[in-house]
Amino acid sequence: MRNSQEVGSWNEALTLYLESRQTNKTIDEKTKKLAWWSQYLANIPLTEINSKLILTTLVKKTAVTLATKNRYLAEIKSFLNFINKELEWIDRVPHLKTHKEREKSFYKLTEKDSARLIDCAPAFLQPIIIFALATGFRASNIIGLKWTHVDLEHQTLKVDADSHKSGSSVLIPMNNIVFQLLSSLHNSKNSVFVFLNYDNSRIKDLNRRIWARTTKAAGLDGLRFHDLRHNWASRHAESGTDLLAIKELGGWKTLEMVQRYTHPSLSYLSQQANNIVKEKNDTFVTKSGCDKKSSHFVTINGLLIKKDKAQKWKNLIVFNKLSGSNDGASTRDRTRDTRIFNANHHSKALKICNF
Repeated sequence: MRNSQEVGSWNEALTLYLESRQTNKTIDEKTKKLAWWSQYLANIPLTEINSKLILTTLVKKTAVTLATKNRYLAEIKSFLNFINKELEWIDRVPHLKTHKEREKSFYKLTEKDSARLIDCAPAFLQPIIIFALATGFRASNIIGLKWTHVDLEHQTLKVDADSHKSGSSVLIPMNNIVFQLLSSLHNSKNSVFVFLNYDNSRIKDLNRRIWARTTKAAGLDGLRFHDLRHNWASRHAESGTDLLAIKELGGWKTLEMVQRYTHPSLSYLSQQANNIVKEKNDTFVTKSGCDKKSSHFVTINGLLIKKDKAQKWKNLIVFNKLSGSNDGASTRDRTRDTRIFNANHHSKALKICNF
């Protein structure tokens, strides 16, 4: 246990933590969450903060989802890790286990859904929706897009590192839809920002009430703006776009993130399920017979015999039960060795012969 004189207070640690995280894009969220924790823990010595105290305090965070509680737990854990590893004021970080969350539902849009959503949106929001469906950009990157980031000559879009979630600057090629959209907006531009509000002012954040009214009018109640990014990734995957290309276009660092955003439709999966079903697929179509002159067989006394040693790989051969032999007792049938069969019954006996 550290000497209490060596350990600063909660507020001292908080000041140092927030100052060291100023370049973090989620600094506002961090400040908000830790301000809530400060109401209950600011006067508690850091060495006395344990798992039980944190969990009993979190109970006071009512009327929020399980996911929200997990975010608050993650934030205080990050803060305590800073105190432990960077300030070295505490010996250990309390064990905090987040709750398992249900996977968020995803709203899959058809082409008609997308068209209806655009039609029901107010005029200023329509180009934003079109751009989102065509690029998969996050809302923050769309409303923060400046004309200095748009290169119509080379048909590229630039997202600076300070505004990109990955923390890296990316250069993304435009597709034809994006090029036509931005070309039309460029002709009447009157701001440094590409997308403007209904009164031509800068959009600081998408208005949730306007979005809710739009989705309800389009019969898509519950659709989140971020679902447009999921739809963009899914449409690329269904169109055969390479996953590495989707990763780069979407600005993700790992393929695992691409998999979280791609949701193939049932019709697409049905089509893929039939990829192995073909009218002339040798694996499933019964052949009437195999080449009797093949080196896999020799004829002895009128019988066609398979040469086991001649096969260099295993072939799937299924034979019908052969009956009515004169070699067995007159009162019963006998099943012959399946490696030997009468050449005259070759087409009847051999059901599948796959090489």
